[in-house]
Amino acid sequence: MKEREKNILKFIIENNGATLDELIKSFDISKRTLYYDIEKINNQIKNCGTIKKITQKYFFIGNYDNLNKIISGVRPVDPYTSYSRQNYILGKIFSGEVITIQKLADELQISKNTCISDMDEIKKSLHLKGLKLQTKPQYDILGDEIIIRELYLIFLQEHFDLIGNISPIVLKFDREHSLQLTDYSLGNFSSLLSFMKMRIKNGHYVKCLEIFKETESFSYYSDLSNLIGENDTAEQRYLAAYIASLPSLNHNVDDSLIENYIDSLIQKFQTKTAVLLEYKDEFKKNIKHHLLSSYYRIKYHFPVSNPGLEDINLNNSALFKIIKSIIIECESEFPQFSGMRDEEIGFITAYFGGYLIGNKNNGLRKNRVLLVCPNGLMISKTIQIQLYNYIPFIEVVDTIAVSRLADYDGYYDYIISTIEIPGYDNTIVVNPLLTKPDIQRIMNKLIDFSGFTYNFDVELLIQVIKKNADIINENQLKNDLAALIYPTREKDKERNNPMLKDLITKDRINIVQNVDSWQDAIKLASKPLLDDNSITQSYVDAMIESVNTHGPYIVLDDYFALPHASPSAGVNKLAMSLLIVREEVDLVGKPTNVFLVLSAVDTTTHLDALANLSDVLCERKNIEIFRKGNPDDILKLINNY
Repeated sequence: MKEREKNILKFIIENNGATLDELIKSFDISKRTLYYDIEKINNQIKNCGTIKKITQKYFFIGNYDNLNKIISGVRPVDPYTSYSRQNYILGKIFSGEVITIQKLADELQISKNTCISDMDEIKKSLHLKGLKLQTKPQYDILGDEIIIRELYLIFLQEHFDLIGNISPIVLKFDREHSLQLTDYSLGNFSSLLSFMKMRIKNGHYVKCLEIFKETESFSYYSDLSNLIGENDTAEQRYLAAYIASLPSLNHNVDDSLIENYIDSLIQKFQTKTAVLLEYKDEFKKNIKHHLLSSYYRIKYHFPVSNPGLEDINLNNSALFKIIKSIIIECESEFPQFSGMRDEEIGFITAYFGGYLIGNKNNGLRKNRVLLVCPNGLMISKTIQIQLYNYIPFIEVVDTIAVSRLADYDGYYDYIISTIEIPGYDNTIVVNPLLTKPDIQRIMNKLIDFSGFTYNFDVELLIQVIKKNADIINENQLKNDLAALIYPTREKDKERNNPMLKDLITKDRINIVQNVDSWQDAIKLASKPLLDDNSITQSYVDAMIESVNTHGPYIVLDDYFALPHASPSAGVNKLAMSLLIVREEVDLVGKPTNVFLVLSAVDTTTHLDALANLSDVLCERKNIEIFRKGNPDDILKLINNY
């Protein structure tokens, strides 16, 4: 491990975590360099743990003893990171247990001052959510009860011993109402019900929210007062909504609603990204599984953990921005999906990202998974529901018993099982109740979030080399391979992902008073790209023909059009040119002044620029600057974004 990487690791451990800014300032490096250093560190310590970003700070999560065996000079620390200690304390508060600072310090084997410091951090975290930590006569959390319940539900997702705590009363309720909740759902249901009863006993009730009113028509609603032990309308509605949001072996969601919503997402995605989804039916099938199982969770705004969200924001922020803007646009037509959380948007982004990866590789990428169960099939069915709920772009081809595996002749990419299966190297072993590491491991296998480039594993390369050659200096070889691979990726990303300001320059902006037709507007807008050989005349013809065939789909917003066609129609390089027509042009019923011609070379390299454009168009006044401004005004606007 290089000296700087070792020092970064030591800094994180010795300070019980570190923020991005702290690391950048301490080591005088760029954000991008830090990301790659952490990636290299994780690659070298993966057998004993990982550096992970949790609540805005980087922590080492793993086995410190094993880490010390691998890397000399890193001092041992206590077995609890500050994050896990605070989570432990929060769990004690949620349970209603009577606690003291001294008792917590003894349990955690830390000093009283460290425990007080952890408690202060918990107070700050709660304050950011508008909540308050009461300390006397005993510890309790005060504030908006819905937010407190959300905090508790997120807390549950950090803990995985839920199946062993399924309440008999919950099991009976599930059977009587034929809900067919998964074991995972029954465990969460039992924990929340217990928490609700304790909160109600202490005088903490949720307020009646209009969004939950429809739950009174649910078949099980009338029996909830007995389950809760109190006849409170707001609490019954809340619990009814939560039950509906849980993963189940069946669903009561209108298929046509989900299909119409997906069609709208696809239509807007194609318009905003200039990407045509060629394998639309297969894509719809995959994303439909996810939206059917998450519909009520999204509709009622229950929280969910998304282990891949950080990677998506880090490596595919442009795609995330575009998908988020599309989802917001769809809210007027589909209010059921209004106010979607970023975690949910991250899942949908990953579906589209998975499609783009496959499309770039000349075909829809298949992530076909075979679930293999050592005993009964119920555990596999439970895992299947969790997979569709949490893992984007996955296709479960079958669920079979391990005894059938040798004779199974269907095609699959990976086996997911709760046990090791000798002789099957493509097996991913998981817990019956998927943990965050399980989810992250599956996502890393199935989906590459590294900016649509291949994610090399240096350790894997070393193993391949060992099989075929003698290695004289393994550490030096690792360093040389890392130096060869990662800087190349960084340069490639910089070269292949220009921003809007890189593509729209002054010599590619043309302003005229009027044109005879929208066809003439597209021809005039394309002239700078024809002149510098970015496109051929056949591409201009294809853009016009596309509008004739499909209508004014290229109009992104009022007065703003994005003419484009397939890269195969005559694109030589990624480019843009801009035409402003002062007098409105009738574009098949859409009045248009702005024509931004795009020549894209593939499905991904222009997305950063279009994400910029999406940000610009969010402000209505900016469209007026395009329509009425001069080239300098337009360039200044673009540079601001």
